[in-house]
Amino acid sequence: MRIAVIIPVYNHAQYVGEAIQSVLDQTRKADLILAIDDGSKDDSLAVVKGFEAQGVQSHGRPNQGAHNTINELIAWAAKEGCDWVNILNSDDRFLPRRLEACAALAAAQPGKQVISGRLEVIDGEGALMAPDAPRARWFYGAQSLTDNGVDNVPELLGKANFVATTSNVFARTDYLIANPFRPYRFNHDYFFLAGAAWRDLLAIVPECLMQYRVHGSNTIATKPEPLIREMVRMHLDLFHHYAAEIAADSAMRVRFGDYCRSLWENLSSFHATLFHTALAQLAAEVPESKLESIAYALQGPEFDTFPNHTLAGSFDGTSLPNLSTLGQKLDALRTEKAKWNAERDAWNELLPLKQQLMESKWVALGMALGFAKSLTKNEGKGPVEKLQKLREACAKSAWLKLVKWQ
Repeated sequence: MRIAVIIPVYNHAQYVGEAIQSVLDQTRKADLILAIDDGSKDDSLAVVKGFEAQGVQSHGRPNQGAHNTINELIAWAAKEGCDWVNILNSDDRFLPRRLEACAALAAAQPGKQVISGRLEVIDGEGALMAPDAPRARWFYGAQSLTDNGVDNVPELLGKANFVATTSNVFARTDYLIANPFRPYRFNHDYFFLAGAAWRDLLAIVPECLMQYRVHGSNTIATKPEPLIREMVRMHLDLFHHYAAEIAADSAMRVRFGDYCRSLWENLSSFHATLFHTALAQLAAEVPESKLESIAYALQGPEFDTFPNHTLAGSFDGTSLPNLSTLGQKLDALRTEKAKWNAERDAWNELLPLKQQLMESKWVALGMALGFAKSLTKNEGKGPVEKLQKLREACAKSAWLKLVKWQ
């Protein structure tokens, strides 16, 4: 596996040295470090050139925008024979195990094309920011969606772009070339990640692997309107770009549905009502005959059952049938299942342990002499508690400590 770290540089003379040093300090070294200065007006390129002796390759050119710079760097990495690429924005930093952890997950899950991890937020001076700091709160809030694991990547990504930045993208070079970053100001990473999640190609390392820097010139520091408009546009582009794949692949539609359902509670700047208003305007421009043909051309296993049969059948004569009450019932069933599983596991351990005690000649001698009475008690109300009491009795038994009876 050959890994390239690519660094799009723009007006970050103050930070880019730290970014490059964080790559050089990796436990798994990068095979290539490439940087392009995108027309910086400060000394960024000079700082980067200072690392040439340590293997960093770089050049500068007139400004073409972040997405073009990243795509150009990916093509450069591909030409140099690197099959994996990690992007690093010139004001962010990797933590030492970034490449090692991402490479390990790539090897463990060879079907995945894009890998990400958790992050920390730092300020302009490089100090960690508190989770409740005003400019850090969103990032930690979005990341908290993954605190209990990432069982459904599309669903969580619909709630927020918890990956948060292109610096958190470790991906196969071929996939990046086939899915280039688009000319958005804020959301080129979100478009890329959503598509990968819908295709089930995005995996998450449950470890903090990078530091995202918040400072006065971050692109995301803006009034709400530009970001809200771009989020609407980005999702229209997503629907347009993936329409054929979604229609043809029922498994992808499940993931697409999970993502779309979560969008209504999105923590980023997606405005669901405005987006559906845009969809309504698009539908208004299409002849009714075309709308009918679209509806009746749909195919898939979804037509075999009513879409809300579980919800509709959940009415118990008291609580209203809605997702909230159904979720509460599901939680209760999960709790009950966990209880039964725990009791089953306890019986599976308790019975052999009792059998072992009964068959032990040493224990039999101890019981005859009155030194092992605690091992014959049947304490506890259920199998879990009985197992716990018997373990404690065995651990405390002076008679058992005299000999290795097991």
